Amino acid sequence: MIFFDNSMTAPEGAVCILTMLWHSSSLCVSILPPVSKVNMMRPVFVMLGLLIVSSIVSAQDTNGNAEKILDEIVVTATRTENKVSNVPLPVQIISASDIQRSGSEKLIDVLQMQTGLVIATNPLGVSLQGYPNPFGTGIQMQGMDPGYTLIMIDGEPLSGRNGGVLNLDRIAVNNIQRIEVLRGPATSLYGSDALAGVINIITRTPEKNEAGGRLHYGSNNALGITFSSALKGKKASLELFGNRSSNNGWDFDKSIYGQTIDPSVSYNFSAKSHIRLNEKNKLLISARYFNQTQFNDYEIIPKDLPKVVTGTTVEDEKSVYASWDYKPTSRLHIVTGVYATGYNNFSHAYLQENDSLYEKITLSQSLIRPEVQVNIGQTKNQWVAGAGINFESVHSNRYSNTQRLNAWFTYLQKQIVLFEKLNLIAGARFDKNELYTAQLSPKLALAYKVKPSLILKGSVGTGFKAPDFRQQFLDFSNSLVGYTIIGARELGNGLARLQRSGLLEPGIDISPYKDGVALNPERSVGINLGVDYTLKSGTVVQVNMFRNDINNLIETYSLPFKQTNDKEIFSYTNVNKVFTEGVEVNIQHKVNTHFRIRGGYNFLIAKDKEVLDQIRRKQIFKRDVVTGHSQLVTLSDYKGLYNRSAHTFNVSAIYLNDRYKAGATLSVKYRGKYGFQGVGGYSDGNLILDDPREFVSGFALVNLVLKKDLGNHINIQGGVENLLNYTEPVLMPSQYGRGYFLNINFKF
Repeated sequence: MIFFDNSMTAPEGAVCILTMLWHSSSLCVSILPPVSKVNMMRPVFVMLGLLIVSSIVSAQDTNGNAEKILDEIVVTATRTENKVSNVPLPVQIISASDIQRSGSEKLIDVLQMQTGLVIATNPLGVSLQGYPNPFGTGIQMQGMDPGYTLIMIDGEPLSGRNGGVLNLDRIAVNNIQRIEVLRGPATSLYGSDALAGVINIITRTPEKNEAGGRLHYGSNNALGITFSSALKGKKASLELFGNRSSNNGWDFDKSIYGQTIDPSVSYNFSAKSHIRLNEKNKLLISARYFNQTQFNDYEIIPKDLPKVVTGTTVEDEKSVYASWDYKPTSRLHIVTGVYATGYNNFSHAYLQENDSLYEKITLSQSLIRPEVQVNIGQTKNQWVAGAGINFESVHSNRYSNTQRLNAWFTYLQKQIVLFEKLNLIAGARFDKNELYTAQLSPKLALAYKVKPSLILKGSVGTGFKAPDFRQQFLDFSNSLVGYTIIGARELGNGLARLQRSGLLEPGIDISPYKDGVALNPERSVGINLGVDYTLKSGTVVQVNMFRNDINNLIETYSLPFKQTNDKEIFSYTNVNKVFTEGVEVNIQHKVNTHFRIRGGYNFLIAKDKEVLDQIRRKQIFKRDVVTGHSQLVTLSDYKGLYNRSAHTFNVSAIYLNDRYKAGATLSVKYRGKYGFQGVGGYSDGNLILDDPREFVSGFALVNLVLKKDLGNHINIQGGVENLLNYTEPVLMPSQYGRGYFLNINFKF
């Protein structure tokens, strides 16, 4: 029993509750800051406290009326259909109505407003000095970089990462049925890239004959045209979707020639057909096509003589999926499918003065994957088994020749429900790759329904991620903006090439790198403990505590010397032992028939265990940039891994008025301060985050959307994105300042 003293503050109460929950588990890991630090985040806890109090005041605990949110069906967590309440894993659903209310045209804008999902800029973007960042931005989950989250469409992976980051603009949002976000290692079902979790974008399946679309216009002359149609017959259905999007880009620094973000135009098309041959046999055929052209215009300074370079960067993707769904009995379900995708990224740059080719960059990647999955039994007692083969190839002028990678995998999972209260899932996946030793990834998860309104969840699983070709063998210098990236195994050869070509001073000692660096596969153990509590119909509180221990984490770092053009040299290294741990809290409360509130908070600690050990052994020093004196780094100095925020929170207030067919949505996402290597030109020489001057200030993104239905077929939305006009030109160039938009949605 808990006794609260009248003098206890809201932050202290929150700490008390979370600390009790954590220490009541078998894990005794300190993840909460002391109260003195928590008081600095008083506004965060006040926000969460208000949500909790408003829920409790208006709620009565009911045993038989579980919130509909927990009754939604998900497939990503187990590869089978399960209710959220039955899944013993931290999973979140972003519905089509959530996406539509946001008014956004970009998937990245939808994801970044969710609890625990943070926009992470590739560190290589720091070197661009105001030029457009070709590496883009991705989603950080549970403190791990975007490269550790698997992005899928309808259960099939997207390929074509640039600098480890997928261009999420490749995914149009207007035909999404829902997005399932699975947190924690999911390699027991999905393999190498799912170390942090999975984001599965599930597109619409026709339910009736209909047609619709959207006209979008926004700041920077952003124009979007979307059309979709669905045909549904007795035995077949067809969904068609098309989108064209363009914008003029924007410029944060008029003193530098060219724009921060260049103009672009993109096209997105997809088709999906379901065919029911009979009661036991179904066919699914789907195809997608994406094409984006960016119109580049830069200034380069070779040999101190400025020159203008123009050209285009073209990115395209084609994919097709076909499957045969065979269900001879209610207890046997077999799905056999083949997925094929091809990704291309071509960049051509020409000198404006004579139209001669200055640089050409090519990248082509293909993946063919046949796979079969067999489900035996039903939800309460079910086996899931599967196997497949990946045939993958990569060709680029950044590599010496075409690289091929063949791998096969098999997985097995058992789900059983005991006493109508305990849902137990145990499984493992075996991966065999040509380039590294075989990997076994087991996982165990359970959910216990104390009563319909209270569900306890826990899971533990292992994960792995193998070094990719880019991390091992890349040797690339971008002459447009000057940076160089060298794979770990090619580091000695690459530095020697730079020195021979005069891009490194002869006196720089490259002998420590002459044999290259051997990278090891990354391994992790992830633990999640959670509680889903339904206060009453319309009010749900979800708490998830996580811990990830990663060995041999591969991260980008800059070498301790620069090229003669003062540009960075990057490579890859294993960070010996890293951990991330924290707490995620989600609250959804229906105030009345018109008004709903959603809120979330994420606390994160992410540190390098080797650095902690070296600090304890008094082996790490930092140099005062003013006096030049050196001093020991203390444990309190070390703030953790770069580009991680200890605190983030989000709030959405949704108002709907059926009488006037109108509504409004106000969304706020706050990201606390985070460290970034070399920010503001500061460096104390030890390459770890240990000084306040290495931090980027926290910021808030505020979006406001108003909507009005005109009859039954037309809906008008208008809104303001980034109401507070936050910008960070170098670290977040893709985040434009305050922007306005108007959408006209129609459906017939």
